Amino acid sequence: MVRVDWMSERSDTQNRKRLVRKSLAAFGTRLTAWTVAAAIASAGLPVYESSAQVVDPVADIPSLIGVKPILPDVSAYIRDPIAAQQLGKALFWDTQVGSDGQACATCHFHAGADIRTKNQADPSVRNTVVALQNIFDARDNNAGVAGPNKQFTALDFPFHKLADINNRESSILFDTNDVFSSQGTYAGDFVSGGRSLHQDLLTAFLLKRNLPKSRSRSSEKCNLTYSPFNPNTNPTGNPFHTNGLIYRKVEPRQTPTTINAVFNFRQFWDGRANSQFNGVDPFGPRTFTPLDPATSVGNPDAAGAGILIPSGKALAIMKPLIDNASLASQAVGPPLSDFEMSCAGKTFADLGAKLLPMRPLSTQVVHPQDSLFSKTPALIPSSSQPGLKTTYKALVEKAFFPKYWNIPGWYNIDPATGAITFDLVKGHTQEEQNFSLFWGLAIQAYEQLLISDDSPFDHGPAAMSPQAVAGLAIFEGKGKCVACHNGPLLSGATVSSLSTESPKAIEGMLMGDGHPGIYDTGFYNIGVRPTSEDLGVGAPDPYGFDLSFTRQFKWRLLNQKNRSVDRFDARPCEFATPIFTPCDNLPSLTDPASAPRDAVDGSFKVPILRNVGLNPPYFHNGGQATLKDVVRFYNRGGDRRGPLDIDSSGLATPTPFGVVNKTNLDPDIGDASAISTNNALGLTDEEEDDLVQFLLSLTDNRVACHSGVFDHPSLPIANGELDVAKAKTQQAKDIVVTLPAVGQQGLKVCFPNSGDLFGTLNTTDTRRLQDVFNQVIK
Repeated sequence: MVRVDWMSERSDTQNRKRLVRKSLAAFGTRLTAWTVAAAIASAGLPVYESSAQVVDPVADIPSLIGVKPILPDVSAYIRDPIAAQQLGKALFWDTQVGSDGQACATCHFHAGADIRTKNQADPSVRNTVVALQNIFDARDNNAGVAGPNKQFTALDFPFHKLADINNRESSILFDTNDVFSSQGTYAGDFVSGGRSLHQDLLTAFLLKRNLPKSRSRSSEKCNLTYSPFNPNTNPTGNPFHTNGLIYRKVEPRQTPTTINAVFNFRQFWDGRANSQFNGVDPFGPRTFTPLDPATSVGNPDAAGAGILIPSGKALAIMKPLIDNASLASQAVGPPLSDFEMSCAGKTFADLGAKLLPMRPLSTQVVHPQDSLFSKTPALIPSSSQPGLKTTYKALVEKAFFPKYWNIPGWYNIDPATGAITFDLVKGHTQEEQNFSLFWGLAIQAYEQLLISDDSPFDHGPAAMSPQAVAGLAIFEGKGKCVACHNGPLLSGATVSSLSTESPKAIEGMLMGDGHPGIYDTGFYNIGVRPTSEDLGVGAPDPYGFDLSFTRQFKWRLLNQKNRSVDRFDARPCEFATPIFTPCDNLPSLTDPASAPRDAVDGSFKVPILRNVGLNPPYFHNGGQATLKDVVRFYNRGGDRRGPLDIDSSGLATPTPFGVVNKTNLDPDIGDASAISTNNALGLTDEEEDDLVQFLLSLTDNRVACHSGVFDHPSLPIANGELDVAKAKTQQAKDIVVTLPAVGQQGLKVCFPNSGDLFGTLNTTDTRRLQDVFNQVIK
């Protein structure tokens, strides 16, 4: 760990030179440790840190070279790993998958995230104040008016503007609860494309009729659910319309990157994608837990949840729970979301019926040197024909064992009872019913390849600028960044081969107000926005279970174990601040209000900082367009308002345990020794700039160039909409651009490592991100 005497009276320049020298010295020791750790990890042996060499185990940030993710055991499901990866990549990039031309990659096309700037505003639909959920705020630029489909400019950021950027309590010049995120689908209800071709053939044979035309489920229709001219037809209050036009919806949180996501223990900003994949949805064992009438917690359709497998001469429902598979849990969320990729009401069986007969990527170009598809040359057409030379059905059956897809017939599952019945007309095949399993495991197999471990930082000080080296010392010292952004991924919410035991799910320590509390490890409330706007990990899931491990742990203490079904390791004896006495003999509590205080409302997962220069804007609300503004945010102690003992990180409504938390603030944002003051870090402008340059040193150039494993097929993208309707609809017409197909060599023009959505903070590259984006797309 770099130790810095911040009380020195030396000049800023002298201090900076001293930081560089000390950082270089520390790097020498660190690089030796990195080299040894990488060799051990690559040999498949456990890696242990020597306590004699480590002063503070979270301070020194190791290289990612040689560090491996902890992968799930899927050997009971996948028989051909390469085929599974190819299936996953095809599903991820294919615009045939979603409604309205949406692919997973539509929101994750650059550095695993999204850099579009038109129609990217959500009005705060997760706000706990219902009256504020569907109201767009006016933008801050001169042309700024409220509503969807607006073009953002640099003038619109940050979303919380202060008269004094170093004083969080100074006058507010502009503020919005809108969120910058990614545009998804239009409004509409899913209408099945009809029965499968197999069903039509069998019906025609049995009834001696001609085969009906156009009955294949490979087609899909979404019925428009409301008229923008008639509020009575809009019961959900969909706000994404104006002047008689319906625009694409925009998701309620900024899009996180898929790159290095394999290291996350849980996925999504609120951690709702469970570490155990259940083959069905993101919620792990919660989905299989029946509804408890006494608490109204649980899944009323738990009996029918699961996948179909043969049992003797019949089919049975299997309820898998695959450990360390949060990527798969995450993958099965967006395809059925009517914000992200789907019309409302579609099921995975419907999606399987649509896709299985299709040729993957049939409207998109696949580069002949694609890093993954070229491993099977027969997949890539020899001519300029788009797509792959196969079907999704063939890829599924090559990748997965037959027991999950080869049982003939069409079946319905009663969700309430789990009864399986043969249904020629409305049923689905086993292969269609199990499509969520194939989808989740295949996309996980693909995303496990997306590891970026070749940044200048990974190669030590010789590959970094003096500014970046000085910035590292600030990151580990005065800036206090390393308290949350630690480990080789620079995130406390990750696990890797460097871990020597199961993740510690809960931490207990003195919070920002100086009083003890417990919270989910790697999830913090840092005062980005008032907690009432988005509860984050403090929210419940659709079945009523708390997303927070901390709150589930408290239910266990109250002997309500039916409200705590996730698998996690609390380890209360390792809390930084003792909460229980004795720590290893926790008494069962009877009064919920006496349970230990939790600080989870408004808390979000610590993002991985690798490639952070490539994917602005920042924070869960996308409210900061530049890394400089992010650093300023931390330097002033966040954007919370009020003294530490009662500030906007608190929540006026009680927790599930009947108490009101007046603050949920992370301890490293506040200063409990000065509870009523406007505490801050006190960084100079030069120190802020050095810190930014360190963050830019975390970028892997392969990600900037879309090369190596980060290559991809071509991708048509809706880049906002025109203010005119599509023919015979009330839907606004898309502005469609195309990201070109690239192979392992990547783009001809790489994206700049700018750290700025509109300008640049890179001292060696003056190109602007949006200029290059417009140059790359067609």
